[in-house]
Order: sequence, then C-alpha cells, then structure tokens
Amino acid sequence: MVSFLICIYNGQKYIRETIASLLQQTYEDFEILIVVNCTNDLTIKILKEFKDERIRIFETNICQLAFNLNYGLLQSRGDYIARIDADDIAVENRLEKQLKVLQTGKYDVIGTNIQLINENGKEIGEKKYPEFNNKIRRTIIFASPLAHPSTMYKKDVILKYGGYLNGKVSEDYDLWLRLMRDKSIKFYNIQENLIKYRIHSNQAKGNKMAYYEIAGYMIREALYQKSIKYFIGFCIYIIKSIIK
Repeated sequence: MVSFLICIYNGQKYIRETIASLLQQTYEDFEILIVVNCTNDLTIKILKEFKDERIRIFETNICQLAFNLNYGLLQSRGDYIARIDADDIAVENRLEKQLKVLQTGKYDVIGTNIQLINENGKEIGEKKYPEFNNKIRRTIIFASPLAHPSTMYKKDVILKYGGYLNGKVSEDYDLWLRLMRDKSIKFYNIQENLIKYRIHSNQAKGNKMAYYEIAGYMIREALYQKSIKYFIGFCIYIIKSIIK
C-alpha cells in the first residue's frame, strides 16, 4: 500500500534511528525503499544489519537527488509514497494518520507539522505549516508550505507530472509549483508533529543555492502562467539570497 522513499548519501550517523522508527509504525503494510547514492561510508553495511523483508536497497552512482528520487519512485511498489530523510524520525502513528486522510479521496499531497530536534535528538522547537489547500497555495511564494520529509502523496499523480525534474537542493519546491498549475490537485497539512526533523550543520536547507533555485522557479512560473504573484515570489527569494 505505501512505499517509504529514502535517498541517502553518507548517512551512517543517523540512519539506524530513522529505519528503526519506520519499522515501529502502527500501520504495517509498507515497504522501505532506500536509494543509496555515491556513498563512501558505512551506510550500506548498517542497512544490511536490518533483517526485515520490507526493506529494499538500491545503489546508484549518480550524485543527484532528483534522479535518485525518481529512480526510487519507479522501483516502488506502493500506491502511496511517504517521504522521509535519512536523518529524521517518524512518529509511530505517522503512516496510519496520513493514510487515513489520503484515503478520503479529498487530497493528493499531504504533509504534517514537524518537531525540530538537534544533532543529539533533543527537542528544540516545532514548525507549523498551513493546513488547507488554498492557504498552502498562497504561502508558496513566501516560504515552503510543506515539509518534504513529512509528505505522503499519490504516486500516480506525481508520475503524471514528471516526478522530480529540477533542483540540487530544492527539488520539492519545483515539484509543488508544477503540481499547483493544476487547480484540481489538493494539498493538506495534518496539524500534528508526525516527524522529528533534525537540524544539523550539513543540511542544504536555507542556503543561498536553495534561494537562487527557488527564485528561478518563481520567474519560470511568472512567465509560464503570466502571473504577477510568482514575480513577487521571485523578488522575495532574490532578497532572501542577498540578506542570507
């Protein structure tokens, strides 16, 4: 029913904890599809320590996240894809709660609020995201309206729109913008902290490259959709890149 999709590059530090949290889910009809790319640490060795037939491991030599996400999508067996990063932790009822919402048929992509943790797993705050589709669509020109590692979506919808196409560090932003061209696609964020999102020094989140990429997506959408809204988004992200 559900495929967890994880892409890993040198993930030895936290991957045991991440996989353990997935294996403890209250909903059990899932697989864990792991794409290990360009790794040179002990990630593969650690993964093979887990003796669970739901874990499927693939390796690639292409060090590009969008490619590896698409590779994982094509290898997955589930109707639904649940994303998580190799340094985050899923709350034990995450799948159960997200699947219940998706199976209502009202939404195509759903995320959750997130609990922030530090490198040692200590809780350091939380982050809330807009709940309903209209607010999510309005928010995207100012900030990311979905926490990518918390998202679950219908696989066929994502493949219909080409999967992950662009971005070295902001491939999710590009995907959400392309999906939003179709007004029939509905987004939703569960207002609970269903993942623990780790903050650490090696993350790409919030760096200048991400802002440059998103500014590029915004000007593309402004021209493609002939929309002043996305031109404003372009200006916002240019300013963010300058003051970062």
